[in-house]
Amino acid sequence: MEIRQLESFREVVREGSFTAAAKKLHMTQPAVSLHIKALEEELGARLLDRDARGVRLTPAGTALLESADAALASLQEAARRIDEIKAPEHGTVVLACGDTVALHLLPPVITRFQRAHPKAEIQIRNYRSQGTLDAILNREADIGIVTRPPFIDPALWSRTILDDPLLLALPRKHPLAERKRLTLASLRDEPAVLLAKPAETRFLIDRALRDAGVELKVVMDSGSLEVVKTYVANGLGVSIIPAMALTGADRRRMAVRPLPGRIAARKIAVVRRKDRRPGLLVADLLTLLAEHFRASGE
Repeated sequence: MEIRQLESFREVVREGSFTAAAKKLHMTQPAVSLHIKALEEELGARLLDRDARGVRLTPAGTALLESADAALASLQEAARRIDEIKAPEHGTVVLACGDTVALHLLPPVITRFQRAHPKAEIQIRNYRSQGTLDAILNREADIGIVTRPPFIDPALWSRTILDDPLLLALPRKHPLAERKRLTLASLRDEPAVLLAKPAETRFLIDRALRDAGVELKVVMDSGSLEVVKTYVANGLGVSIIPAMALTGADRRRMAVRPLPGRIAARKIAVVRRKDRRPGLLVADLLTLLAEHFRASGE
């Protein structure tokens, strides 16, 4: 078995087609087909079934995929560690996170990292929480920052680094903005602008409202908290927004209140693979993140 053959096999499975795998690997489709054929001949078993719907693993293919993933991951990890030994300050760190963290908390951390390691490169990949977890599991990113879900894959190391309260955001002239005391029942049937599903933050909001027996009239949901804030400020509806996402300017153009009731803060966690030992750059970035988030929470 050759490394390129295993890479072709894995990409065909991931992409669901020979053509897409060839494009991903910068190869021709016939070359990918030859790799799969060579593997099947060497192993004496059919690895893939092809039909109009795409490519499906056979039982033999499933067995090979698990071993191929482990073997290719080990080789990738070895190459990475050797690169760090040869030039520890010239590496690349890939960090995956969502919009809110990237926009409101990462810039000063990245600035400090670049000052400390001017010859290194840091790449930011933008995903929602589940996409970030998938990127870490697939070794497409070194570090992830997520809104902590109820379950995290046991292959991942994780640490909660910040409790981020959820706050009530109201248009400035909204009648509820004048009340000194609010309850969740006060929000019943209010027009609302919320972060779109399936964001983990939206899951927390919906669960809290459901537990309180309160239903909002969602007139708009968006994948961007920046859009949500703009629509609230313009009077379209109320919202529930993480404190991290609210700047001083936001607080001047909206009425921001503590969220009534026992609604837990969302937990921000940093994650990485347990089996991927942090090198110099990753370890330093983890330290900077911990320091910054700790300071932000003080």
